[in-house]
Amino acid sequence: MLNFYKALIKSLEFLLNVMFVFQIALMITVFLTATYWFLDLINCSAFEFVRPLAESISDFVRLFYQEDIEIGGVYIDGSLLLFDILALIAVFLITKSKFYVYRWIEYIEAAIKVCLKEIEENFNKELQQEAEERIKQCNNVAILIQFEVKNMYVDYERTNLKEKEDEAFKIFYSAIKALTGCKFAKTDDKMLILMDNFQRVDNLLNFIDMTINRIRANMKKDKWALFSYVAVDVYNSKLNFKTEVYPILEKLLSLRHKNEALCLGNFNLRYKLNKEQMYTLFVKGSYNIIEECDVFAMIKKD
Repeated sequence: MLNFYKALIKSLEFLLNVMFVFQIALMITVFLTATYWFLDLINCSAFEFVRPLAESISDFVRLFYQEDIEIGGVYIDGSLLLFDILALIAVFLITKSKFYVYRWIEYIEAAIKVCLKEIEENFNKELQQEAEERIKQCNNVAILIQFEVKNMYVDYERTNLKEKEDEAFKIFYSAIKALTGCKFAKTDDKMLILMDNFQRVDNLLNFIDMTINRIRANMKKDKWALFSYVAVDVYNSKLNFKTEVYPILEKLLSLRHKNEALCLGNFNLRYKLNKEQMYTLFVKGSYNIIEECDVFAMIKKD
């Protein structure tokens, strides 16, 4: 349809050019023949060079109109005058026709803009769908968790902090180990959770939050404060986890944002494709992780 509209505009523009040339030719012819006819009436030969053209026109007009014009009892050939009148009418009709042709061109140009907009929208939709398909290929979730404990007594010695952290991890692991579809690994003072189904990420994060909050509340009764550091990332199973994913999680933890789950823009893009979202993601700041990039904090919706 777009090619048809473009071809139609070219045809109309060509028609306008033809009409313009024909209109100019008629106006020049009217000027020459009218001047010749008037000067011939007063026996002036200034426009004698127009005689061949005038006679040819007169011969043609006489094929359809053979009557003479009577002026003051004198009969004169009115074929040139009739031609000039008809030519002026034709010039007027061509002018009006050009107006409508211009209107047709404007209408077609508007239709072309609509077609181009539809093509652009369809193209953008295809690009968006392709981008979403690529993003959805990242279906694996990695969560790295680190605990920090602090005794609320001012004069408490720090010798038992590692034991309390280990105790918190044991309680935490005993609560979440029953989750299906997850893999767990503890490295030093961190626990890694892997899952290969991104659609369940909300349930996993929510369960982690509730478990940590329950442990925090219980430890608070014994005058212990529990701080959690959580890093979340999404990745494609084709990536090398040890070299391309895990270092990112560790750098997110190193930002030391207490009791918040942090992630990068790739997780944000993937998370937005979920129909239901239990968390709100907002920019926490710009940090040098792999390069300078935005870091998002995940806050549970009310």
